[in-house]
Amino acid sequence: MSTACTTEKHVFPTIKEVANFSSELITKTATEAISQRGVFTLGVSGGSIIGILADKLLDNPLVEWGKWKVFFCDERLTEFSNSDSTYGQFREKLIDKANCHDSWFPIDPNLPVAECAVDYESKLRSVFSGELPKFDLLLLGMGPDGHTCSLFPGHKLLN
Repeated sequence: MSTACTTEKHVFPTIKEVANFSSELITKTATEAISQRGVFTLGVSGGSIIGILADKLLDNPLVEWGKWKVFFCDERLTEFSNSDSTYGQFREKLIDKANCHDSWFPIDPNLPVAECAVDYESKLRSVFSGELPKFDLLLLGMGPDGHTCSLFPGHKLLN
């Protein structure tokens, strides 16, 4: 797999076409990564991508969950039972049903913020051998207000 970053733009008129394209891209990228390195690393955000992945990957025979390592590009420090928890939504819609808990790397919402960040960094280091992470694929959506990765336009925290 190439380490070069590519930028392509695809426009689809329906969510179904987005879902089909996304699932094909994900499984193709995963298959290539696993054949080359034995593992597929994926970064995901929340929002509508959760339903797309659940619908398209849950029963997909090409998905080798044991060789997937899935991290979160954004996550709120909240209990997994809270509807704002991206991991909680993935767990409900996909992870529990596919029984692929070991492939996913959630934050520990019981830790204070600084400790949570250190803990998550150690999870990243364990998969990426202590090096700067280089993911095979990052899935970042954009909200209707233009936000991505929980960076909301005009929010005071952006200052």
